Amino acid sequence: MSERLVIRLGSQAQQPIPWITWSEEQQTVISSGVLAGADGLASLSERAGGRPVEVLVDSSALTLTDVNLPAKAQRQAMKALPFMLEDELSEDVDKLHFVPGPRHGDQLSVMVVAHAQLQLWLGWLAEAGLPVKKIVPDVLALARVEDTELSLMQLEQQLLVRTGEGSGMVLDADWLPMMAESLQGEGRPWALFTPVALPEGIEAAEQPLELPMQALAQGFVRTPANLLTGPYAPAKELSKLVSTWTKVGVAAAILLALVLVHRGVSWYQLEQERTALRAEGERIYRQLFPQEQRVPNPRGQLEAKVRALGGAGAGGQLLPMMAGLENAFAELPELRPTSIRFDGNRSEIRLQLVGKDFAQFERFKELASGRFDVESGAINNDADGVSGIMTLRAKG
Repeated sequence: MSERLVIRLGSQAQQPIPWITWSEEQQTVISSGVLAGADGLASLSERAGGRPVEVLVDSSALTLTDVNLPAKAQRQAMKALPFMLEDELSEDVDKLHFVPGPRHGDQLSVMVVAHAQLQLWLGWLAEAGLPVKKIVPDVLALARVEDTELSLMQLEQQLLVRTGEGSGMVLDADWLPMMAESLQGEGRPWALFTPVALPEGIEAAEQPLELPMQALAQGFVRTPANLLTGPYAPAKELSKLVSTWTKVGVAAAILLALVLVHRGVSWYQLEQERTALRAEGERIYRQLFPQEQRVPNPRGQLEAKVRALGGAGAGGQLLPMMAGLENAFAELPELRPTSIRFDGNRSEIRLQLVGKDFAQFERFKELASGRFDVESGAINNDADGVSGIMTLRAKG
């Protein structure tokens, strides 16, 4: 059947749910609409009829990343993915579902979603009587356009940004100016699928205007990704995977052993180093964010905060740079950061600070100048104290 029902689910039950019925044969929208939330999904069961149900999900509820993994090692290394990505994630890997995506050379795209979130989506669909065999992150259904930097489309109050074969993000519309610098890349035009005001200096490559869900429905069939793998694979496919995953389990164990031998370090020594690094990272993180109660993965949590504030992704420089500010914050306990933005390309940290008086800002600048080039931004004084911005760049 050429007609399909395509639904886009948000991460929470109360978020709007746009949907469309699309005829592939006629290239025509049969019907479309927006539900107020997950409680309304049951109203689509009759509309689905015998049509396949295809589901897009809010990519802001996932992590889209990549690992360097030679093609010949991919099958043997699938069970090693959680350990390879553990330091990048802020949640316990046992609570996460890992799905391999498109490959470019030795770079393998990986989609990561919490079991609880995926089970929540499946629960909504099951309760509404909507069977599904494929679930795709929404940004990966957005078409890529040749000779453009990225693809951009507004859906409800969010911007969908596809930056690569298996990469992309979802932004609140008012975050685009903040993120523009880190997204510009090689300076090519941005492919626009809906009217969006771009920051100054960015050229638009406007695409034919159509309903956002129509563009996603058309792109859905070209998307190689599917979150329904492993324990979530449709029943008829599950039996085919049993023997494969058994072999993968053995091969993954062998691969991990080979990696450890190649590094020439005993497991005990690695664990000792890891424990010490985690303890140091947790100490720095608690100093920066004393209100946080649980710190299971300080590096992942800190990088998540940086990304949420519009940072340029987080290379390995961030924690060493923050560690270089330890003495300054220790001497000035009343001076605290309220926001952090990190630019890995420029080795630059931008701090929004709040303190008691101007003298604390001057002393902080003096202490930090030993390791950083420091620039002071606007500093304001109000009833709650003094606030201002400091930009720190690693010295060459």
